[in-house]
Amino acid sequence: MFAFITDTNWLLIFSLVFGSALLAILGDILGSKYGRQRISLFGMRPKYTSRLITAMTGALIAVGILGVMSVFSQDVRTALFGMKYIQQQIYDLQYKLNQSQAIEENARISLDITGFELASMRNDRLILEHERDELETTIEIMREESDQLKRDLNSMRSESIALSANVLLFQDSFEAGMSEAEIKEEFEKFKQQVKIGLIEQIAKRTTFRLRDVEAEFNDDEERELIKILSSADSRYYVRALSLENNTYADDMKIKIKLVYGISEKIYDKGEIIYRKFFMVDRNSEDVLHLFLRELKNHAIAAGILPEPATNTVGILSGEEFFNAVELLNKINAPVIINAIASNDIYTEGPVRIEILFEE
Repeated sequence: MFAFITDTNWLLIFSLVFGSALLAILGDILGSKYGRQRISLFGMRPKYTSRLITAMTGALIAVGILGVMSVFSQDVRTALFGMKYIQQQIYDLQYKLNQSQAIEENARISLDITGFELASMRNDRLILEHERDELETTIEIMREESDQLKRDLNSMRSESIALSANVLLFQDSFEAGMSEAEIKEEFEKFKQQVKIGLIEQIAKRTTFRLRDVEAEFNDDEERELIKILSSADSRYYVRALSLENNTYADDMKIKIKLVYGISEKIYDKGEIIYRKFFMVDRNSEDVLHLFLRELKNHAIAAGILPEPATNTVGILSGEEFFNAVELLNKINAPVIINAIASNDIYTEGPVRIEILFEE
């Protein structure tokens, strides 16, 4: 209420009222004067002349009010002279608003469609990624089978070879803090195990009876290794590999290559090494073969050293494998296969596992 009183242009209002009153009085005076004098305008009777003057005075009052308000008020000027233009602008703006609302609605529908298509594309991407993984696994399997065929072919071409190069004969670990005497004692035992492994490897390939097989170590290499082990502050692994291809002979001397390095714990006993989900829509043996191949790749990526000649990281016996196949055949639902470490597993391996199924 206070704002209404203070914001009102009282000076303009009083000026209009006062001016209108003056014009009204003036018109009345003129009308009375011309009426008494019986003056006639435009040939009209005096009575009608008086009325005409009164009407003209009223018209002048209205024109004066509109003129004054037009001078002092933008809104009045707009209402008098620009209303049609404003109405046209309002119509145009309403039309544009309706168009904008229609465009917004179309954009919202397009956005919903795009969101649906995006979700569909994501699903397609997941399917394609799954198919890609399966293809990569299949390619890896085919590559390994090809390598195995090449090895078998080379074996058939060289049946006279008693022992190929890079065959792992024996491996052992040496803890940090051992004295040089202790290391030498343990290394002598290591060399005896190498000879046993040597005989076993040759026996796998032939029934030919050998009179003697000797493992020939490089003395300089041996001394260097003992020196490194005696000053080591970490656990080391040592592997004995055949240095070259060896043919059959009555007295065979197999040259030995020593490979060694720091041995780190990769998996703890009972730890899940690898797990994967499978649908039960394929042969159980194929599923397990695929799982074991992926497990091998996973273990190598984690830091396990494969055997150089066979590129394997562990052995699952035939009995264990077929027991797992039998258990898998009894499961008629999607399954998660887990490989669990049977013992602490270090860099040099081997990877020994137990297989656990989860429906």
